[in-house]
Amino acid sequence: MNIKQMMIFKQFVEDQNVNVVAEKLNITQPTVTFHLKNLSAAHHVPLYHKKGKLITLTQAGQILYQNSIKILALVEETENILGDYNTSKRGTLRIGASHAPIYGILPKTLKAFMERYPDIDIQLEVDTAPNTIQKVKHRDVEIAVISESGLEDHDIEIKRLLSDPLMLVMDQQHPLADKPEITVSDIQSYPLIIHSSGSTKEKIDEWKHTNLIQLHPVMQSNSMSSIIETIRDSHFISLLSASAVTHPNIISKAIPDAPAERHISIAYKSDRVITPIIQNFISLLYQLK
Repeated sequence: MNIKQMMIFKQFVEDQNVNVVAEKLNITQPTVTFHLKNLSAAHHVPLYHKKGKLITLTQAGQILYQNSIKILALVEETENILGDYNTSKRGTLRIGASHAPIYGILPKTLKAFMERYPDIDIQLEVDTAPNTIQKVKHRDVEIAVISESGLEDHDIEIKRLLSDPLMLVMDQQHPLADKPEITVSDIQSYPLIIHSSGSTKEKIDEWKHTNLIQLHPVMQSNSMSSIIETIRDSHFISLLSASAVTHPNIISKAIPDAPAERHISIAYKSDRVITPIIQNFISLLYQLK
């Protein structure tokens, strides 16, 4: 079995059409058919059953398909790494991010990085922290910047940048803005908007559960920018990460009995080689935090 056969089998499983595979891989249809038959014959095990135009993988075929995805991803990663070591001035950097860093440390870091390394293409994927970690584990992104409060996973390396506590957020003209100490009763007295997913929602739920607090939000949103815009110039309040509070008219206050502190952290796969491009990005994160 070789890399070419894995590429052909993976493409065949995904397209289920020999002619399409041949066209995509720039080879002939007989070549595709030959390699598919040879894979089964060489290992004396059927890899798939065909009924009409559809194929169904056997258990052996499933294993080959899943491992082909992993191996081909590692081959591509290795080629990129070798290219990165040849020059750190060209290439692509795939970055994952949860929502909180997008409103804090990441914009200025990305701006500085692109100005310093204009020939490096940035691919940024924003998702919840748990989903972003999965992208790191599956090598869909090379490095991530996330909000976390104690991630324990032997496959993931975590480097903390700065603390990012859960805060009560409001407009600077809000009645609570001048109050030196916020109580649970204060929070329950005003219409509340909360983030509906990710680590922020997890921290809100933890805080409620630990302190037996009842909250009745009038709105939930998965967009921090929409929450900030909604509470601006209003009596609405929210519970958000400190790093998300970047608008000049929005202020934040500590909440009583706050949950365990979160952090904005760098995350990457433990076995990933840190290339010059990745190291340059990490260095900028630490400089600009």
